[in-house]
Amino acid sequence: MLDIEDFDAVFPNKLAYSHALSQEIIHCRKTLGGRSFFERLLELLQIKWRKAYPPSHDGLRDLHERIVKAPIALHYKHCLLLYLLKDLSPIYRDQTDIELASSFARNVHLEKKFWTFIEGLWSLDHLQFDTAVNHLTHPSIIPTFPDEIMLVLLNHRKEQTGPNNGDVLPLAYYNCANPPLASQEVKTEFIRYMAERNVTETLYWIRARPEYEHRQLLEAFVEETLERSQWARSHSNEQGYPREEMVAEFVGLPFTDEEETWLEGFLTEGKGRNFKNAADTLTMRRIATGRLAEVARDATVKGRRIEGVNWDILRDGVGRGLGPRKD
Repeated sequence: MLDIEDFDAVFPNKLAYSHALSQEIIHCRKTLGGRSFFERLLELLQIKWRKAYPPSHDGLRDLHERIVKAPIALHYKHCLLLYLLKDLSPIYRDQTDIELASSFARNVHLEKKFWTFIEGLWSLDHLQFDTAVNHLTHPSIIPTFPDEIMLVLLNHRKEQTGPNNGDVLPLAYYNCANPPLASQEVKTEFIRYMAERNVTETLYWIRARPEYEHRQLLEAFVEETLERSQWARSHSNEQGYPREEMVAEFVGLPFTDEEETWLEGFLTEGKGRNFKNAADTLTMRRIATGRLAEVARDATVKGRRIEGVNWDILRDGVGRGLGPRKD
């Protein structure tokens, strides 16, 4: 078996990171938020990682030594070296017509699940998102960095335009890897993503989350659906799901009494009170749920005429229709 402590055996032909390769890695790292997943893996394994990647010519030898001398399991060392060889394989293949990374993985008898995991992380670090998700959702893999990966996929889709914007990738990863969505940032971004796809399913997804999260997630859901500042960044129109349809669907959702109380509190006393159509939404919600007496009694909601009708006219009509029942 290959002696991984022999630097020249692992990195033959005086392989090194070219300036162009290093710049490409740095560019991809910026897109990922300033840190590659290889660097996260080094940190997880408690190997000094700052300024270690991409390595300079001498830095590659130093990084190799850090890896092989680290007090970690052998298969972890193999994984880290495989990643570096993935970077350098195109250079070596041009010289010898041999795929160096694959040859290394076979020579050290690396288990397929670890090989697949590194293929996925490497693809993610090089912004090959479809390939990355294909590897990282393999059933043999124990999800590592699941929330961080989910956030990268969600941010990636926001930056894309057109029909092939990677919109399905976050959902595919969520369904296969079941990330915990522990941080508020990733939860909020996932709520926005879900709401742009299907408003009703988003409500039921919120209910399936731990109970202590429900109110906060519901408020993020309301903001994504109703707040106009979110609309410009939304992909919903590109997906054939117009905002008007989203809002109409939201107004008719089967909220529980507790959810209804949260909604009204958020839109009258919380952050949502500053939303342009907060009062209109509550009125439409009351109409949709049959609380017509509340509509008839509420004289605070105003609005411009649309096709000859405004809230005053509508409220008056509801009141006359209810007659004595409005009291």
